Amino acid sequence: MMAGRIKFRPAQFAWRPQFYLVALLFSILALLTPSYALALNGDILTRAEVQSQLDALNKQKTLSPGEKLAQQDLNRTLEFLDGIDRLKQENQQLKQQVQQAPVKLNQALNGLDSIRQADSEAITRTSLSTLTLRQLENKMGSTLDALQSAQEDLANFNSQLISLQTQPERAQSSMMETSQQIQQIRNALSDPSNMRTTQQNMLNTQMTMLNMSLDYQRQSLSANTALQDSLQKQRDYANARINQLERMVQLVREVENGKRLTLSEKTAQEAQNPDDATQDIQHDPIIGQELDINRQLSKRLIEATEGVNALVQENIRIKNWLDRSLQAERNLKEQITVLKGSLLLSRILYQQQQNLPTEKLTNNVAEQIADLRLEQFDINEKRDALYQGNDYVTQLISQSKEKPSDDVVSALEDIVDARRELLDQLNKQLGSQLTLAISLQINQQQLLSVNEYLQHTLTQQIFWVSSNKPMNLNWFIDLPSALKGQSHSLHFDLKPGALAEGALNSMFVLVPLLVLFGLFRWRYHKIDELLEKLGNEVGQLKRDTQLHTPKAIGLTMLKGLPGTLLILAFGFWCYRSDISINNFLWSLSLQFAMFWMFITTTYRLLEPGGVSEKHFNLSPLLCAHYRRVTRRVGVVLIPLIFWCVLGEKAPLRLSEDVIGQVVVLITLGLISAFVFPICRDAWREKNSHTVRLIMVTLLALTPLVLMVLTAFGYLYTALSLGIRWLDSLYLMIFWTVIYSSAIRGLSVAARRLAYRRALARRQQNVAREGAEGLEPVEEPPLAIDQINSQSLRLTTMVLFLIFGTVLYWIWSDLVTVISYLDSITLWHYSSGSGASQSLQAVTLGSVLFALLSVVIAYVLTRNLPGLLEVLVLSRLQMRQGSSYAITTVLTYLIIVIGTLIFFSSLGVSWDKLQFLAAGLSVGLGFGLQEIFGNFISGLIILFERPIRIGDTITIGTFSGTVSRIRIRATTITDFDRKEVIIPNKAFVTERLINWSLSDTTTRVLIKVGVAYGSDLDKVKKVLLQAAKENPRVMTDPEPQVFFLAFGASTLDHELRLYVRELRDRSYTVDELNRRIDQLCRENDINIAFNQLEVYLHNQEGKEVQVVKKDLDGSAGGESLA
Repeated sequence: MMAGRIKFRPAQFAWRPQFYLVALLFSILALLTPSYALALNGDILTRAEVQSQLDALNKQKTLSPGEKLAQQDLNRTLEFLDGIDRLKQENQQLKQQVQQAPVKLNQALNGLDSIRQADSEAITRTSLSTLTLRQLENKMGSTLDALQSAQEDLANFNSQLISLQTQPERAQSSMMETSQQIQQIRNALSDPSNMRTTQQNMLNTQMTMLNMSLDYQRQSLSANTALQDSLQKQRDYANARINQLERMVQLVREVENGKRLTLSEKTAQEAQNPDDATQDIQHDPIIGQELDINRQLSKRLIEATEGVNALVQENIRIKNWLDRSLQAERNLKEQITVLKGSLLLSRILYQQQQNLPTEKLTNNVAEQIADLRLEQFDINEKRDALYQGNDYVTQLISQSKEKPSDDVVSALEDIVDARRELLDQLNKQLGSQLTLAISLQINQQQLLSVNEYLQHTLTQQIFWVSSNKPMNLNWFIDLPSALKGQSHSLHFDLKPGALAEGALNSMFVLVPLLVLFGLFRWRYHKIDELLEKLGNEVGQLKRDTQLHTPKAIGLTMLKGLPGTLLILAFGFWCYRSDISINNFLWSLSLQFAMFWMFITTTYRLLEPGGVSEKHFNLSPLLCAHYRRVTRRVGVVLIPLIFWCVLGEKAPLRLSEDVIGQVVVLITLGLISAFVFPICRDAWREKNSHTVRLIMVTLLALTPLVLMVLTAFGYLYTALSLGIRWLDSLYLMIFWTVIYSSAIRGLSVAARRLAYRRALARRQQNVAREGAEGLEPVEEPPLAIDQINSQSLRLTTMVLFLIFGTVLYWIWSDLVTVISYLDSITLWHYSSGSGASQSLQAVTLGSVLFALLSVVIAYVLTRNLPGLLEVLVLSRLQMRQGSSYAITTVLTYLIIVIGTLIFFSSLGVSWDKLQFLAAGLSVGLGFGLQEIFGNFISGLIILFERPIRIGDTITIGTFSGTVSRIRIRATTITDFDRKEVIIPNKAFVTERLINWSLSDTTTRVLIKVGVAYGSDLDKVKKVLLQAAKENPRVMTDPEPQVFFLAFGASTLDHELRLYVRELRDRSYTVDELNRRIDQLCRENDINIAFNQLEVYLHNQEGKEVQVVKKDLDGSAGGESLA
């Protein structure tokens, strides 16, 4: 049998009797059909009658609605009549197949007997050796044609067998659907008064076709067994015939290659040994040189012939492998199409995966082709040089110092003729070798493509097809009997002799492993002492180093290494033993060795006084809590690891593994319960990294997902994900230890740096004060938040990149299974227009990709602008507004792109979306024009920067300092320290005063009114003196005083001066006003005020004027007149 072919066991068709029962029930229903229905079924119109009615309707120019419906009924009737004719033909073919099945069965049996009685290989080889090369080539051509025909027959037999073996499932579904349609038609025909005549005839015709379909399904089920037996024997004969023809091709090739090699050796011998007449003159130097060239060409001819023979054998091997792979591909496609999601398909897929070819390919074919082309080019050049043999001989003679004799010349001509023959033969062999190499390269490329497709398809289908029965009520009812039956069928074939032989065969590995085990176990005490010493030195400023923690972790791993070595030794012993489960035990030992190393190392790191307490400063209570979790999780992981390895190495055993379902379900439940506290503690921890929280949460939720898969019968899928979940758990443990070590290393480095700086400052102080000696410096340990933030951020980023890369590598082989979701179609949409319009499918993969694009867009909008600001924009020395504008625009751009990807993945193309976008743009432009205006104005403000954060501005009636600029609005803090939010549109459309945009220098005006009669020169001098004495007043431009006007009671002067900062205005005005008042008093300058005459009315109604009187009562004082 060829590798990769699938053998179906008879047990796989134990369900056939129930389909016979279904067929019998449908037959009884058909016999119980009401009499009127049978009458209608037998009274249907012929094709000619229906066609004549249809032609009559087609001849009419206009049709009424009723006639149009009648026309549709007639067209449907013709379709049903076509179906009846097709069923009649299929029924006739089925009868012929049943009649021919015994004949073909006997032919296949006779063919198998003749193949068994065929001549032996030695006799066949002897008969082939009598043929000539031409006859062998013809024999090879006819044998290859027969082989191709046999392979085509085998593919046809396999296809028919798959169809017959899956016929019960398809027949059951088809008969159920057909019976439902028949019942619907009967219900419709029960009241024919409201039906058209053409409609009644159409329904009768359809029911006749459906009854014939039921009868055909029953007959096909009855003939299923006989046809299967016949096809199985024909397939066996085709397999035997293919094997016979492959052996014949091999023999013909070997005989043909032997004859070609003999011919090449004969030609080479003739070229190396000229005739007797030239034997006496071989001592001539020219003759000797030319004979050496012929000997080299003869040797190369023999090598080329052997190379051709090797390439022929390799081509045969690759071609057979390719044919088997193509046959497996065809079978796989048909099986997937017919057996969608069934348990039978899962078993077939597991068997197909185990039978995938694993032969090696030739890797340097391309280099061989290039070398052969170059060598063939050189051979052709040499042949062209020998085209005129006499000229070549004349050239050799002319190069000789002595004139050769006629015998030498004749011998040279014979040597040249022999060389020409050698070159012709060598060129022919190189051409054949080149052709075979190119054919080999093409076959290998095709083989790689087919095998890649097979592996990809098998991985997809196995992952998404249930491997076991779902755990429903019936499963729990049958659980006791299933457990009992499986427990009785368990057996282990462990032969003591095979184990002893395996121990001897693995001694070269077992002895070193056991020696290392004893050595590490013997040095446990020394390792504990080193760990104690390193732990005591942690925190001591002069002894603690960054290498203390890595050394302690390495020593802790050494304590767990003996158990790992012992497990590996046991696994290698079993692997070298001749037992049936040696590969399984070796894989299991590798997994348990990794499990032991990580779990024991983690447990020892958390032990009292261990690395976690002394190096990472974890509390003893927290370490004790994590030790309990590690111990519990480690115990329940053991059965999960066992079944994960079993599912990977022997997936066929999972189909009826009820014990595995129960144990895996319980194990996953316990893991979920034990891992949950770690997830809870991670969420309660303050300042925990987001990525770490996500990873811990996913690790805690994965066992729950695997429990659901196991309960629904997807045990293989759960185990495939479980083994990768274990690797992710190991990676999370390893990454946590490395991250904590890196943080402690940074802390030690920062502490030592601070200590050195303290010593340097102390030395400077001592040198400055002239003191001698130094006192010890007690520097407290730095906390994590005091470590250099840039180094911490860089270390965290590098560790996360490494973690993400390794995590992707763990799960990368399952990325291909996601493409299976593209085969699940949810709905269709039309793309293009006119003649180029096509129907596109929206799959489940498209929906998940759309959701993923939304999530990625959300994450990018939250993190990418900030990351761009830190990594790029901050290094470009850009203005704050420009960098904020870039990050803001980038955020909106990510949202737009994410939205477009989301809609395009769901089938909403841009040509349909642009009309919606145009409508929304117009609607939003009118309805939200203020928001859009503020948005555009915000971009203008951020790029043109008419205002900046910290500027003092005046817009409308508001004045204050700009504290925040955003896309929609700007926040101003007024002088009452209240925040005023102003839309950005106001800054573009209204009058804006920026007091500090390009120059903070502002002018201050102080108006002073003096009394009439004052000395104007003295007033100007006093005002200038007050201005120049104030340090806030700028000297350039210098202050100026102007006499502006004669007021009602004052002489109006104005002092104009400039200050550097806006905040100096109020202080300057206050200080100048006080100084001016003081100087005016000192210089007898009166600050004038308005003169008022006050009149009062007394009780008598008379008007009285208030005048100023002196103390003596004269008019200079204030009194009432």
